[in-house]
Amino acid sequence: MVRLESARLVIRDNLECDLQGLYELTIDPENMRFMKSTKIDSIQEAEEHLRVAIEESINENRMKYYFAIINKDSEEYIGAIGYDVKEKIGKEKLAELGYFIKKEYWGKGYVTEAGKKVMEYAFQKDNVLKMEASCLKENNSSEKVLIKLGMKKEGELKKHQYHEGIWKDRLLYGITKEEISI
Repeated sequence: MVRLESARLVIRDNLECDLQGLYELTIDPENMRFMKSTKIDSIQEAEEHLRVAIEESINENRMKYYFAIINKDSEEYIGAIGYDVKEKIGKEKLAELGYFIKKEYWGKGYVTEAGKKVMEYAFQKDNVLKMEASCLKENNSSEKVLIKLGMKKEGELKKHQYHEGIWKDRLLYGITKEEISI
């Protein structure tokens, strides 16, 4: 089981007790505005997402690293962060980072704090050579997180994603193991 700690957070593999927190996070349309594919509509969907995350956490050939973000002070489930291994050659991996957090925690540095710990783990313990991430161009908050994590803009896909009734641009960011300062 992966368990990481920062000044204000515990970032760990999901547990069954995370169901209500995950449900509250992913049912809220404002929290999930830019993560439509992850939004859920029922407690049963939340149970399924949690089941997959827990099964992956014990998989010998793990390809999905989905973590709960827990506030140390309140012990509240406040968000989710993790990465998917997109490609694996031998032991070396290319991964994609993703995250979302309850709106009452927006703009307070929690995602950046969690992201630093997750990337540190990925690069130092999990043979990740490169971490990628992307966001819609209009999602300025997410782009700021990627920049604070040390990622560099690698591209912009024009009219790449249909979102809220129109085609929107998507930004691509990345960082290699050699570029990271942990």
